[in-house]
Amino acid sequence: MTYLLSCRLPNRRQSLQPLAMARGLLATGERLLRRFARSRMQRRSGLCLLMVVMAVCSVAEAARLDDELLVRDTTHQMPDLRVLAAGNPRKVAFFELMIPLVVAQNQRLSEQRDWLQAMRRRAGEAGRDYSEREQERLNALCEQAQQRCSVSAADIGIPWDDLLASIDTLPLDMVMVQAIEESGWGTSGHARNANNLFGMRCFTSGCGTGRAGREYQRFESLEAGLAAYYQNLNANPRYARMRQLRARLRNAGERVRAEDLIPMLGAYSTRGEAYFATLNELLRWNRGLIRTVRERLAANGVLS
Repeated sequence: MTYLLSCRLPNRRQSLQPLAMARGLLATGERLLRRFARSRMQRRSGLCLLMVVMAVCSVAEAARLDDELLVRDTTHQMPDLRVLAAGNPRKVAFFELMIPLVVAQNQRLSEQRDWLQAMRRRAGEAGRDYSEREQERLNALCEQAQQRCSVSAADIGIPWDDLLASIDTLPLDMVMVQAIEESGWGTSGHARNANNLFGMRCFTSGCGTGRAGREYQRFESLEAGLAAYYQNLNANPRYARMRQLRARLRNAGERVRAEDLIPMLGAYSTRGEAYFATLNELLRWNRGLIRTVRERLAANGVLS
């Protein structure tokens, strides 16, 4: 026991996490057990220490996994921005809330798109050599984009151009001005009560919130509502012309701008040209503030 009590342990100044400290203790106990535990009493003492440390390791590992799940599962609910004065205070709060979510959604789509392009190159160079996991992911992305694909060990049939046209990002400022218009800067009832900032409706009784038969969809989080908005524009046949224009601009190496895509949103509102004019006006008045807030968030490490 003397050896066990006098062993050198990591100190607090080393700023080790509990899991790392537990692993260090475990390694120390194993070394001591091998070197010094010649008698039965010493071996028993060493084994007791190892059992205690293994328990600490298990607790620390569970805590680490819980922390990781918490980070992955962190979502946002729409706060009541009516408590803030109309004008810049409310605008800045709205942008600080939404810009990181939109940037993260675009990042996910960019990563999916890069992976699809890598798979497309392999299809042309190496033939049908996708792994089972790759086949599953391809089928999942085809389903997400509502594209008919045939991906198996025996056959690779993918409409690559159509798939890539649907797995793509949206201009940040276009997303923001639509959210502004459809939610009244996040203050509408369906924004506050249903995390629905894009005015998306459902048409069966009890499906959401609002007047029966013409209710607004209810989402568990702002992230879920944003994902549904992206899914609508990226997969709904009514926005096929928007996706085609975006793909043409992308393939030509040109920037995809909000001004280019807004006129393609005719199916989003019955207001027609008046709706486009409103979005463009919001764009003109708020683009500078959107850019300023985004740059500040990026400088502070908030954006992914």
